[in-house]
Formats: sequence, structure tokens, C-alpha cells
Amino acid sequence: MNRRYDLLSDWLDWQQKLHPKNIDFKIERIKSVYKRLNVKKVADKIIIVAGTNGKGSTVAILESILHSSGKKVGSFTSPHILDYNERIKISKLNVSDTELVEAFEIIDNLRGETTLTYFEFATLAAFLIFSKKKLDYVILEVGLGGRLDATNIIDSDLSIITSIGIDHTEFLGSSIESIANEKAGVMRPFHYSIYADSHPPSAITTYAKKNKVNLLTRDSDFSYFIYDNHWVWKSKKGLELKLPLLPLIGDFQYNHAAAALQGLELLDDSLLMSYEELCKGINDVTLLGRFQIWSKTPEIILDVAHNEDSAKKLFINIEKRKKRRTFAVIGLLKDKDVYSLIRPLTPIVENWFIGTIASERGMNSSEIKERMRGLVDSKLINCYHSMQESFENAINFLRPGDRLVIYGSFYTVSEFLDFSLNSQLRGMK
Repeated sequence: MNRRYDLLSDWLDWQQKLHPKNIDFKIERIKSVYKRLNVKKVADKIIIVAGTNGKGSTVAILESILHSSGKKVGSFTSPHILDYNERIKISKLNVSDTELVEAFEIIDNLRGETTLTYFEFATLAAFLIFSKKKLDYVILEVGLGGRLDATNIIDSDLSIITSIGIDHTEFLGSSIESIANEKAGVMRPFHYSIYADSHPPSAITTYAKKNKVNLLTRDSDFSYFIYDNHWVWKSKKGLELKLPLLPLIGDFQYNHAAAALQGLELLDDSLLMSYEELCKGINDVTLLGRFQIWSKTPEIILDVAHNEDSAKKLFINIEKRKKRRTFAVIGLLKDKDVYSLIRPLTPIVENWFIGTIASERGMNSSEIKERMRGLVDSKLINCYHSMQESFENAINFLRPGDRLVIYGSFYTVSEFLDFSLNSQLRGMK
């Protein structure tokens, strides 16, 4: 061991080659290294957030409200969009390269012969960094599933499950119930858990009952109503609050906000007592790549939608906006179901621009086009070797009144933002 890399980029390159698998659900490895780190306390209270879609939004809402309430809060999310440092935040600020490198050195020196995945290194680095900051709260976003995810090796005070949909079937199973059973693994006996939607799958309720989890669900235990210029949240304890609309677009985001508020009331109801701080926390929520309006003329929308449920929600959001000629750029990872991601947007997209993501996990654009056969006329599909080529050609195709939707993966949005910083698009807003 005793590896010495001065640059964060060198550490990240090495980590991606250390373990033979990118994803490996053998949780004993990371548990053994975590014990060697001898971390005494990550934070006073820990919240873990699992689910198919909406995890990032829920973390961002919790983080913003806690921060505005004067709490010292850390968050761990994945994947990142622009910088790796986004994954670990203290008081809403990315940690530094120096902090990450120091954490990686300690982990590498203590891991012995145990190999770790890229994500496991990130998780342990987050725990180590948090433990030194004397935090009031830490919010952990589950990477994949829940039961065997690296984030789940420590006990949380509260768990939130945002939604259950079909995704990552090779790891979690191909049915809603099998996926729900994996995500239920973040719940802890005699602790509160919140399901952010109504009617949770039976695997969730069965797990909660069997393990004596205090499970709350939307509509049964808490609720919300959206109006023209505000929304009203009603809590399990009878609290009713009139709140400003979320900066995040989409009615489904209120599921996440309502669950976040309910969780905070259960942990410490004084967090909701300062109306001014609460409203500021809601107004200050920021999140890249979730129906992000990157440009208005022409309209360019960025969305990390990468499964069927999120693609359907993307379509609903677009349909609520002004009618325009609409085009799409898409880049996907190899494990994605092309049909289920394309189909929701076929009623509105006139032309498709397909690129290959710059990652070994990226699906080749020609393969995407082949899988679209029978769903989209091949004359409407423009295929390119790289995402950059697809961005350039799609934007050149646009008129000022048109709309371009860029979606399919975190990688796709990330590549567009990098592309925009290095092109003349900076003047387009």
C-alpha cells in the first residue's frame, strides 16, 4: 500500500482499475475496511435516502432546509455531474481535492489486501471526512438498491424511500417487489422510515412489519396540496404549513419535499418552527440536471432521466410547457432499456440525435439506433460517434423558437455541460 498520488485525478483513475468489478455487492469487504478506519461517529444524526428516482432531489431538499436552519450538515451523493467533489459536501460546499486525497491515502494504507470499488472508496472517504467535522446531520444517498449498498453499512436514524421503479434489473431483480425488497434493506428496526409515495409495494410494508419499522407513507400519514403560487403540507403530528413553490420543476418533486419535511419533523420538530428559515431552505434548493432549463432561446432542457419512470416524468414536464418543435439528444449506458427510455418521448420528438457516451459503460450510438427500430423511423434518427458531435449537430439544427431535450444519463448531461463551457454556447441563455 502506502500509495502516494498528489493529484485527485490520479487517485480516481487508479480506483477504477483496483477492483475487477465496477459494482460488487459483497458488502463484507467495505465493512472490514470501515472497521479498520475506527470512525467513532459520522454525525449526531444520519438520514439515508433510497429509491429508483428522486434520491438526489430529496437529499438536496433536506440539505437546504437543514443548512438554512443553522445545522452543520454533510451530504454524500452520486454520481457527480461536473466535479467528483460534488459527491461529498459540508454545509452545501464541495470538499477540497486535498481532503479527498488525504482520505484516500488513509483508506489505502488500512485496507490491506482488500480491494474496493470506485464507489466504495468514495463512501469510505465521505464517512472519514464527515467524522472529522462534528456534524449535526449527515444525509446519505444510496448508490444502488439499499440492502447491500456501501452506504448501508452504518445505521441511520431515519430512512426515506422515494419511489420504486424498474431499473438495474441485473442487480436488483426484474419485478417491482424484488426491487422493493432490496431497497427496504435501508430501514432499521424501531426507527422511522418514510415512503414518499402512496401505496408502497407489499415488500416494503411486509419488511417494515417483520422488522418493527415505524413506516409512514404519503396520504396515509402526511399529505400535500399544490396551488397556483404555494403548496400546503400536512404532517403526521397535525402541523399544517403554507410554503413557497419548489425551485425544482415537476409536481412529483413535492412527494420528495413532503417526505423530507415529514422526516425532519420526526427527528426534531423544532426544525420546522422557524417559518422564515424553512421558506429560505425551500427557496435555496439547487440541483443540476433535473429538468434544468439551460437556455430559453432556443429552449434547451437538461435531464438525467435514465429509466422508464423518469422518462415518463420528463414527458409530463415538457407537455406542461409551451408547444414547440422538439428535438432530443440522447446518450445511454449499456445496461439501459432503450425502448422504455425512448418511447415516452416519441409523441413529441421530431428528430433524434444520438451519441456514444465517453465511457466504457456507454452504449454505442449505432446500437441505440438499432434498438429504436420499430419505434422511430430511421430517417428521424441522426447517429454520431460522440456526444459532442450530437450536441453540435442538434444545436445547429435548432431555430430560436425550438426546444432541445438532452437526457438519458448523468454522463450525457455532464458531457453537455463540459461541452458548453468549451464552446460558443456560453452566450446562449
